[in-house]
Amino acid sequence: MLDPVETERLVPRAKIDSTTNDNRSDTIVSYVRWTCTWANRDISYRDVTRSREIVVNVARYEALGETTAEKAAKIQFNGEVSQYTYGGNNSTEERYYSKPTKFTGVGEEAVAQYQLVREKDHHYSFGQGMGRVGNVTFQVRYEASQQHKEADLFSTDTKQSITEANAIREVKTLLGQLAQSVTAWQQGKPPPFAARPQPSPSPSESPKPVRIDLPPHCVALNAVAGQLVPATKGEAVTAKDGKADHTQCQWWNDKMPVAGGKIRWRNLLVSVREFPDAETARFFLIDRRGKTKFTAGSRIGGIAWSKIAKLPGIGEDNFGQAIKQKTDTAYSARYEIYALQGTRVVYILFGGSDRPADTPINSTDSTLMELPEAFAGAKTTITTLLKAL
Repeated sequence: MLDPVETERLVPRAKIDSTTNDNRSDTIVSYVRWTCTWANRDISYRDVTRSREIVVNVARYEALGETTAEKAAKIQFNGEVSQYTYGGNNSTEERYYSKPTKFTGVGEEAVAQYQLVREKDHHYSFGQGMGRVGNVTFQVRYEASQQHKEADLFSTDTKQSITEANAIREVKTLLGQLAQSVTAWQQGKPPPFAARPQPSPSPSESPKPVRIDLPPHCVALNAVAGQLVPATKGEAVTAKDGKADHTQCQWWNDKMPVAGGKIRWRNLLVSVREFPDAETARFFLIDRRGKTKFTAGSRIGGIAWSKIAKLPGIGEDNFGQAIKQKTDTAYSARYEIYALQGTRVVYILFGGSDRPADTPINSTDSTLMELPEAFAGAKTTITTLLKAL
């Protein structure tokens, strides 16, 4: 019932869900209600994360006793208007409700309202509205906000939500489209937006990495890699990653003999993303650091993350984190560093473990690499890499 171009604009790459509620067996009010939701609460844009949601309810009422179907719809619509009016007359500083805004030319009748919540732990706002055509009512709610990617968890300090003027404008547009669709439905005509193609094509397959010779900046790391991961040669691949040219080099040896009949595993991974400009590179680093904050200092499913650390003297901006892993995939400890330098974001991972000979890297008898060793190796690598770049 909505124009897909409009829903894509308001909620890009939305997850769409729908439900039906058949209430025709009720003895007080008889209706069937359809609910559709378009939601995306993780839209990355520059240095903020945006959240968007549209919720639509369409209810078709039926006659019950002496109450006609159209009268039942009018009762529901008038009840909504009464709630909007009460809210508009009883706003507080923490919970603001606008006065109802009535629209002409949107169905037979339509109304909208804006709500803003500014409490200590909650900051959000949305526009909502309701319309009616004959025995069908339609409701819409549109919520939009954004927050800095590096905001503290549960903090509302940097959160911004949709303004009253914008919310009412978007709700009016959506109500108008619903009114057109409901009118066509009642007249037995095709929905006006049904033939519109979806504006977003299916996600294209990510380019496959291409094997290449070690690039110069990785050749410059051979001496460091020879100490951290002895008896191995590095391998390199390149691929396009969004707007960035991405080159990755890796030195891996999981069968180094050590004392006590054990073998050692060491993994050194070096990633360089070259962006078209410094601002895009900075936003990428901010995005990665913001996502890392969600698990920092926690333990989930056999993986433990340290808090994020700032490392003085490495690039223009950076962060590092220690990770211990005991999962079906691997048993290891590692240190990871991201750093920004001009139009590049570089990433280093260095880690590993010791285990009994003839056992895989996910052996539960593994002894994790000491984190100070992982940190020292990662720091030496990224310092050398930045000089080479």
